[in-house]
Amino acid sequence: MNFNPSDNGDGILMYCSQSDEGHGHFIALVIKDRLVEFRFDIGSGMAVVRSNYVIQPGVWTRVTLNRDFKDGKLSVNGEPLVEGRAPGIAKTITLNTYMYIGGVNRSRITINPKVDVTRSFHGCINLLEGFLLNLHLLKSTVDSANIDECKISSTPRRANTILSTIPAFYPEAMTPTYIPSIITSTSFHDYCSSNPCIHGVCQISSSVFGYSCICEYGYAGINCENILKQCELLSPCKNGGSCTDLQGSYKCDCPLRFNGKDCEKQIEIAYDVSFRGDGWLELDHSVMTHDEQSEVIGFEISTNKSNGLIMWHGQTPNNLNPDDYVALAVIDGYIEYQYNLGSGPAVMRVPTQRVDDGERHRIILKRHGADGSIELNGDHTEIGVSDGLQKTLNTRGNVYLGGVPDYAMTYGKYHDGFSGCIYTLEVQDSGAIYIGDKMVRGKNVSPCTKNSNNSTNDLPTRGDLGGAEKIWEFA
Repeated sequence: MNFNPSDNGDGILMYCSQSDEGHGHFIALVIKDRLVEFRFDIGSGMAVVRSNYVIQPGVWTRVTLNRDFKDGKLSVNGEPLVEGRAPGIAKTITLNTYMYIGGVNRSRITINPKVDVTRSFHGCINLLEGFLLNLHLLKSTVDSANIDECKISSTPRRANTILSTIPAFYPEAMTPTYIPSIITSTSFHDYCSSNPCIHGVCQISSSVFGYSCICEYGYAGINCENILKQCELLSPCKNGGSCTDLQGSYKCDCPLRFNGKDCEKQIEIAYDVSFRGDGWLELDHSVMTHDEQSEVIGFEISTNKSNGLIMWHGQTPNNLNPDDYVALAVIDGYIEYQYNLGSGPAVMRVPTQRVDDGERHRIILKRHGADGSIELNGDHTEIGVSDGLQKTLNTRGNVYLGGVPDYAMTYGKYHDGFSGCIYTLEVQDSGAIYIGDKMVRGKNVSPCTKNSNNSTNDLPTRGDLGGAEKIWEFA
């Protein structure tokens, strides 16, 4: 069925029932709250199949519906089929009344209360097709009222088809004095004959082009040439990547060991790893055990973004109670080190040098019991202490670099992923850790660019951080 509503109101597009009194079986196609609904009852309960396509006044819309025993399907303007099923064990339907289009004869028919729409449709209907059947709306009429010639000038057409008679449905208070049997059209240039609508139906209009297009689901543009739902229609993301539609484009989030626009490139992570603000890398818990009372963690990073979580080590993802954690982040352009041993956080930020300048920066994190410090580039040091009497850090989850899968894991402390490169990660006297051996999961992770100088000759060797007994200098 093709229809064009004249307002935003509810309306009956089609109705047929078992009895004139509104009891028993029925099928109904209605507009309710600007959405198309297919409702039917085969005797054991009602099914409601509702489209998500919002109906617009003055716009031609095509609806397709199907019922197969208990199952109903509905599609509006080519959208994917929406499905519903009637409850109970009944399968067949009994319909005895005429099939009414645009409303019902209220002197003869009481609409089943389950239809939940009593208002007649206001607008135009120009096509009604059924299984092996193409009805001429007026020549097939046995009962009618309050219809007239459709005055809407833009009528949807497919190439090489002939315009059928188009009745217009009016409010019940209006009573036209005749029903035309045939509408004679004057000659005009058929702008639709060249099939300009690539993914849609052409309609003659008064626009500058002489036509307009009703686009199929997922397409947009003057000629329906642009793919609006690229993720759904193109499935571009390979190797298990997840797709997100953007304005006129799409974005692939790539799983671990793949990158590229479509996650088509296989990659290898070694010592360094880069992020673009929308990713994270999960490392096995054994990277940071925090078994010793004195610990040292070293990073070398570069970024040009003012905010981003570099490292998080806390509890398991399903444990959202604030508890022991350690974190490193860029906050408003400055580096921040934070940890909590269970009684309150120690927060240290280096305010004397920004790190969002795209340059490499060397960061040393130290903790001895409740006391800690952060050192930036060997020149800038800040110290802090956590509250309470706790001296050990009890983190039961895995280690995350570049962000986390869900920022609720950080108890609301961080919201932005890191954008930049982590060149090296060192814990105690490990030297540069081969990150590729410790990876568990990840999203949108890549090795650093060729400019990262990530050859093994440039990496710190074992012991570059020094032993704890050598570098801790607490008063």
